[in-house]
Amino acid sequence: MPTSPGPLLATLSELWDRLRVDVPDLPPVRPVISPTSRLADHSPRWSRDDDGLIAGLIVNADALQAGADVVLENVLHDAAHILNWLRGVSDTTMNGVYHNQSFLTAAEEVGLIWPEGASRVKGKGFPNPVLSDAARTRHAADIHALEEVIPLTLPHLELPSTTRAGRTDRVSMACKCDPPRKFRIGRTVAAQGPIICGVCNSPFTSE
Repeated sequence: MPTSPGPLLATLSELWDRLRVDVPDLPPVRPVISPTSRLADHSPRWSRDDDGLIAGLIVNADALQAGADVVLENVLHDAAHILNWLRGVSDTTMNGVYHNQSFLTAAEEVGLIWPEGASRVKGKGFPNPVLSDAARTRHAADIHALEEVIPLTLPHLELPSTTRAGRTDRVSMACKCDPPRKFRIGRTVAAQGPIICGVCNSPFTSE
């Protein structure tokens, strides 16, 4: 049954706590789940909120759709940026698009590696290092937990899906309650799988 983003946020927080054991320089963060796509621009967006937590760690819907490994890679990617931000190290140029050697050095510190034999990407540098075998082993419990909670969270996110007029393409859904419970949801989200009513235990269907 679909659930709210709460369990996913808890899983992300536990992942971050585990990462901080290995990389003590990392500060506490307040993760956020976004229904938008991840931007190529990684200009510094970090700040401290009123509780002293670092804000700006965003897990986007496209990463959630891609699966647990991609979510973990994105979290570690942002962890590298946060390390450099705290240390006053510039790790991007070209308005945040080009990822330089300083970024890759921090990325390796948190568990990412540049694929063996791969060249830096023209105009982007080292934008997408991947999980190392050691990181995959260290975060095996986090990957498993993400695999459990991501499918329960995605139905709650309004993923980008627009019509020609630029408006979100939504559909009305109803269950078999009497009277039926109804809501509107993006067609992309509705197509991801059944959404079950907690009252009549029947799936919501489009009207």
